[in-house]
Amino acid sequence: MNWTVFSLVLGVSSVVASQGLAQDRTLHTFERIPLTDVYFSEGANAGDINRDGHADVVYGPHWYAGPDFKNKHELYPPKPQNRKGYADNFFSWIYDFNGDGWNDVLVVGLPGTPAFIFENPTGEKLGEHWKKHTVFPSVGNESPHFVNLVGDAKPELVCTHKGSYGFVNIDWTKPFETWTFQRISDQPAPDPFGHGLGVGDVNGDGRNDILCVAGWLEQPKDNATTAPWTFHAYKFGNAYGGADMFAYDVDGDGDNDVITSLAAHDFGLAWFENVREGNEITFRRHLIMGDKKERNPYGLVFSELHSVALADIDGDGLKDIITGKTYYSHHESSPMWDAGAVVYWFKLNRTAKGVEWIPYKADGDSGIGRQLTIADVNGDKLPDIVVGGMVGGSVLIHKPKAATAAEWKAAQPTLIENYSEEPPPRTKSKFTPQGKVEGAIEAEELTVSQVSAGQTAHQDMGGFPADKWSGGKQLFWTGAKPGETLELELPVATAGTYDILAAFTMARDYAIVKVALDGQPLRADIDLYNSPEVITTGEVLLGKRPLEAGKHRLAVTITGANPAAAKVYMVGLDYVLIREKDRDKK
Repeated sequence: MNWTVFSLVLGVSSVVASQGLAQDRTLHTFERIPLTDVYFSEGANAGDINRDGHADVVYGPHWYAGPDFKNKHELYPPKPQNRKGYADNFFSWIYDFNGDGWNDVLVVGLPGTPAFIFENPTGEKLGEHWKKHTVFPSVGNESPHFVNLVGDAKPELVCTHKGSYGFVNIDWTKPFETWTFQRISDQPAPDPFGHGLGVGDVNGDGRNDILCVAGWLEQPKDNATTAPWTFHAYKFGNAYGGADMFAYDVDGDGDNDVITSLAAHDFGLAWFENVREGNEITFRRHLIMGDKKERNPYGLVFSELHSVALADIDGDGLKDIITGKTYYSHHESSPMWDAGAVVYWFKLNRTAKGVEWIPYKADGDSGIGRQLTIADVNGDKLPDIVVGGMVGGSVLIHKPKAATAAEWKAAQPTLIENYSEEPPPRTKSKFTPQGKVEGAIEAEELTVSQVSAGQTAHQDMGGFPADKWSGGKQLFWTGAKPGETLELELPVATAGTYDILAAFTMARDYAIVKVALDGQPLRADIDLYNSPEVITTGEVLLGKRPLEAGKHRLAVTITGANPAAAKVYMVGLDYVLIREKDRDKK
């Protein structure tokens, strides 16, 4: 039986639908075959282990015999992994390294640890433990790729090593002996726990390039295994970066764009349109899904997109995005860490108005790990999904079926009314050459008259380069919960009618607050959540009030937190600005 791996690695039935021609009412369902609920690995892969023509699945120390995956066999002695830590097995690839006709298994563990090959014992010895060969001492980056990079008909292991980008060369005459790393650039790489890495032809010259969160490395025309690769800077991500990265012609204009998640332990999925400025390639970001429901046309949001795959799910000739929630990827520190362990595919739809990515749920419980495989595991020429991670291992079998018009319509996601790809622009604070907002009352200089819970402090904000704070500090309130109030004395020198403005800090673990003056609410609640960078709200108009000269009570009350926020309920106030509108003449 023939089977196909569609992309790099990855029971309940979930329903999704094709949106092709009106008469094409095919619902794409995925039936989950659970392999185990034990945490053994951060990824899973598919390939023919026993040479019976059926695809088998490898998850951690076991391989599961296809096509039903009911019988499991040990590669090495199994040891359940601690969910409070991380597994000793992150990635696996199935490949015949020694050319004996039997597929072996390449395993990479926690970033910064060695790579091993488990040699297939072949034939009647398949039930025995496999011989383990250490082939490389330290594989960096959390999205390595085992792929044909330089066009020599053999795959390379693309990763980082000792702070450098590059790939691992294999001496195919001695594949089980130590491999060598080819450093390709002086561009420093985050190592070993870097995020965001991929392989694809960015500039259309027919040669694969290496994508990273900081840009892309262009493969040279000649001597790719020895010559330096040219680095082109561009930021593909938020802060530290996403996961797997792809070069693919999303919009059908003939050049390859870039697809990636934006922050592997936080939020974001985007494609970057390839545009040219003169002879240089640059990109225009298009957000597919962000950190709020309003950042997706269909109101979808989930976090921890630590693996991404690209494959044609519905057979329309266009590649779709497959990803999901890497449940517990940073344990309880990631936003929405306890939300459902979902798997989604995003259908690519090209229209006269532009590109659409239509989300469909493939599963709601299996989640993904740091490696996601799309493969035809049952030989029906349809892409299935293989996953492994903190919640165990599963195979999602693709089950398309014809639907009535009503069934098809009911399966379509619904557009929301308040969609906006990007948040509304902030009103930036205007700074003097001395680094302060003119006329502002620095929050750290205000007298705290009452705090119902927690404590306040003055925090230096110099360590957060994404924004600027008046005077370089903020008043920092921590240790409180919803319902608690911080009250400050707000001095007014002269009676009059004033606009009352303020700037707060925004971060992934900050609260939603309401503000009152002298017991009267000033405006709607302010959501101080932002991820992953720490920034300010900019200048926010709290309200317009007639004020007498003297001291007034400015109260900040925690009302909750954004669903995406870590529930720490912190509050930071940068400054308050009282801007006179109509001075009292009496």
